[in-house]
Amino acid sequence: MHVTTIDRYGPPAGELLCWTVDTSAARSEISDVPPSFNQTVHLATAEDSSTWLAAAFTVRGRVDRAALGSAYHALIARHGTLRSSFSTGPEGVRRHSYDPDDLVLRIDTVIDTSSDTVLRDRLRDTLDRACHPFGYPAYLFAAIDRDDASTIICGFDHCHVDAYSISIVIDDLHRLYDGYRCHGGSFDPSATAMSGSFVDFCAAESSAPPVALSDPRMRQWLRFFDDRDGALPTFPLDLGVEPGAIAAQATEVRTLLDSAATERFAQLCRRNGASVFGGTLAAMADAVRRCGGGPELPLLFPMHTRREERWRDAVGWFTTNAPLRVVGTGDLVETIRRTGPELRRAVALGEVPVPQVIEAMGGLRRTRADIFMVSYVDYRLLPGADRHRAIDAHHISNATTADDAQFWISRTGDGLALRARHPDTLTAHRTIRRFTDELVRTLRAGAELADTDGVDVLEQAVGPDTARVVGL
Repeated sequence: MHVTTIDRYGPPAGELLCWTVDTSAARSEISDVPPSFNQTVHLATAEDSSTWLAAAFTVRGRVDRAALGSAYHALIARHGTLRSSFSTGPEGVRRHSYDPDDLVLRIDTVIDTSSDTVLRDRLRDTLDRACHPFGYPAYLFAAIDRDDASTIICGFDHCHVDAYSISIVIDDLHRLYDGYRCHGGSFDPSATAMSGSFVDFCAAESSAPPVALSDPRMRQWLRFFDDRDGALPTFPLDLGVEPGAIAAQATEVRTLLDSAATERFAQLCRRNGASVFGGTLAAMADAVRRCGGGPELPLLFPMHTRREERWRDAVGWFTTNAPLRVVGTGDLVETIRRTGPELRRAVALGEVPVPQVIEAMGGLRRTRADIFMVSYVDYRLLPGADRHRAIDAHHISNATTADDAQFWISRTGDGLALRARHPDTLTAHRTIRRFTDELVRTLRAGAELADTDGVDVLEQAVGPDTARVVGL
């Protein structure tokens, strides 16, 4: 999986097709299921910018337009969140639901061009206009049609998907398209495994019993924020943006380690009681320390909430957050040994619903619009991973504005890669480049320390269920 942003994505030119969802014959029903916590926060600021995630992959030859239209319709029918929309009114945000049998997909050509730049700009504009959470649909179904190889693209407002969902969408859509292309109208999409609905998950989330203030996990959450006077953590290095100010977003996409070096680094981490994610966080903390940011790196990290098998292949925003303090010692192995147990303890804190933490605190104090965080996804473990390289699978995010740094670490069969989002200021470019240079040097030094001997501490300390939560 290639993880990038729209300003870094450069598909070859061709005919850009778009499938419009016609709701003229459909009636929406108001749902009693409220938005999830993530959706509520997202919808509160949805007017400010278009925050979307897109999936893209390549198919041989020209697009079979009838087959792809049927595949897109089947995708809507299979995933409850894609049959939902939101509206605002005197009663607040309400969810609406649609019957997929009442929805009709119509195809149009957006542009046919021989210019790669013109096509990308038009694709970005089309995604920005289509992927908005209010109204229906909040997503775009599209393709770039070419003679030799075509690209299938679909983008979704963030309220309907997370990074995990992008892999599910690619896997689902690839199977559905192949089925309809080979068998036409006789293809039965239910022949491929169905999954639970994110709307059902939202209902369960809204009725979950509260966690007591005396619960040790809640106390650890509150202690984390007490140590910073109720404020969210921020990236500890200068980005050239004062609190309250904002800048355009810049993106850094970089390979950290190739496949062989990643496996050597994984061996080092395992022998010292940590995962690759834990080891990468340790390397980040040591890199920050060398850049003058101090020894402690407090952060939030997202982790998925697909704790039941029925959610494993469901599309939706199945994500919560957990707090973590990583202490950079200046000795990578020692930092890894300290970080592994701390990360495993932090995973347990992710079981406490964030809204309950905020309520217990009496509200968060935010000094910036963005939240400094580090995400980790091991795409090798996700649905359809075995074909990602063959179909040139891409996870593409929009580029908007930024006032803090955010980091996405991805592990694939090709190794370990980084996508960073930060303010587009001269100071931030210099800071992030120096930091990522230090990070790469630290990780490569760690890979060189590895050998094939030693005890695998991590496998003794953490089980498979915990490992799946954040790609451990």
